Amino acid sequence: MPSPPETDRQYAYFQAYGTGDPKDVTQILGIEPTECWKVGDEYERRGHTFKRRYSNWTLDSGHNDKQPLEAHIQALLQKLERHRNELLDIGTRYSTQIVCVSYAYQSSEFILSLDVQRRATDLGICFRFAAYSFGDHHEEIVELREQLGVRGDGSA
Repeated sequence: MPSPPETDRQYAYFQAYGTGDPKDVTQILGIEPTECWKVGDEYERRGHTFKRRYSNWTLDSGHNDKQPLEAHIQALLQKLERHRNELLDIGTRYSTQIVCVSYAYQSSEFILSLDVQRRATDLGICFRFAAYSFGDHHEEIVELREQLGVRGDGSA
């Protein structure tokens, strides 16, 4: 198992997930995703083949994980705000959110400004926060949830 990085890490990405074809999101927004897959797509983990149980379309902020979370969120909002009407349309068929991820050696906190909250709300986007301490097996947990078809919020 690789050793954890020497410093805390933070990043955020935009996600639209649901049961539709993520190509629709690409077409509506006119933006190429960082990553996407659709329900039924096969993927392999540890020598086993599984099928995706939901569709996913993600867009990274463009920053590395050493930048503060606020920089990631600001970059995503700047990319997405010019597509407000399209995002509201997508939000009728997909769950849209900015996923904020933090890995830290110690406890940490993050304050989401009212301005950022308003800007995201105006786009129909919610926030999802995931905080992990080093030694947490996040990627393995995500894989297991995907294999079981369970989202992090407990929904299938």
